Amino acid sequence: MADAGWLYVAHIARYAAPLLIYPVLTRRLGIEGFGVYAAGLSLALIVSVMVDYGLSVSGPRDIAARGGDRGRIVGEAVAVRALLILPAIGVGLGLSSLTPALGVAAGATAMAILLGVGQGAGLLWYFQGIRDPAPMAMLEVAFMLAAALAILAWPGLGVAGALAIQAAGVWSGAAVGAVRVWRRERIGRPSWTSVGGALRDGAPLFLSRAVIAAYTGAGVFAVAALAGPAQAALYGVADRVVSAAGSLMRPLAGLISPRIAGLLTHDPVAAFRTARWTLASVFMAATAVWIGLTAGAPILVRGLFGAAFMEAETTLRLLAATLPLVAVSQVLGLHLMTSLRMDGRFAAMTAAGCAATLGAAWALAPAFGATGMTWARIAGEAVVVLICVVCLKGHWGALFPARSRHVAAV
Repeated sequence: MADAGWLYVAHIARYAAPLLIYPVLTRRLGIEGFGVYAAGLSLALIVSVMVDYGLSVSGPRDIAARGGDRGRIVGEAVAVRALLILPAIGVGLGLSSLTPALGVAAGATAMAILLGVGQGAGLLWYFQGIRDPAPMAMLEVAFMLAAALAILAWPGLGVAGALAIQAAGVWSGAAVGAVRVWRRERIGRPSWTSVGGALRDGAPLFLSRAVIAAYTGAGVFAVAALAGPAQAALYGVADRVVSAAGSLMRPLAGLISPRIAGLLTHDPVAAFRTARWTLASVFMAATAVWIGLTAGAPILVRGLFGAAFMEAETTLRLLAATLPLVAVSQVLGLHLMTSLRMDGRFAAMTAAGCAATLGAAWALAPAFGATGMTWARIAGEAVVVLICVVCLKGHWGALFPARSRHVAAV
């Protein structure tokens, strides 16, 4: 419980850091400049997903299930990420050329890519796998908060400078994590065969994370490309508030997934019971947050971002409706399906959600901007939940046994 508490503190701080600087940057940069900044953060996310290659999900699961192979698992992960850095940079440069807001901002693009590589290179997943994530999470957050304070203290900073300072904070955390892992483990030197196997085995989860990023975190990038930086700024501030509000669910992946994966090997009943109570808890919490954000949207937008961003109020209210849907898909998909090693189905499910979201965005965002992208997100999340339920059809009896259904009905 202590680790869970500290992990939540770290995660809240991780989302509080951007909320410290967003109210300042929205006023310093203006709506167009902030749109470029938000598009840069979105590009960084895409790059980070490629470098990470799904290891932040599969790593804790594999270490929890095969503790004796920890050194080999870490060695393979490092080798895989090293191989993927150059392709990730190439993807980042290619995507930036498709977005006019970033295509003319070479410095911002370079710093966004550097930030993304650093985010993908983190080793927090190792500490999640050994059930000791809190100290590393707090260290990473300390560097992020230091970067945020540096940005606040530098009034003349532009988009590229703000992204560069954030990249420095992320890379400092990654370096400390590497040192801590090196002191704990005797890292195995992987063979080319084992690295190839890791790339092959990790492909489904990588594809899943990539498409999730494409239709969630990369939404700002899509709006910037389809509707311009001003609409990207409006969507970006709403997305940041909703992401921060929903962030309480995300540390569960590092706590619950390894637990479910471990329990499935020797106590499947307890594993499904853990998933059942997690699902109920996060759904109720997400629904409460949705209601709160809908009621408080005008105050939040004006207070945090200023009068120039009041058009984001409608976007915030609509985007908050995705929170209960995300809660269900995270527990059933990210926690349960990956623990059941249904990686291929998970990848297909997220790909369908991505296709639904981007297809709707292509139709709606050019005409309706941030609001159109928000409706596309809602459609995509609904598709993911529906497919997730279908994929787990064979496990519904274990997840909701007859007694539980009877009690629920009473």
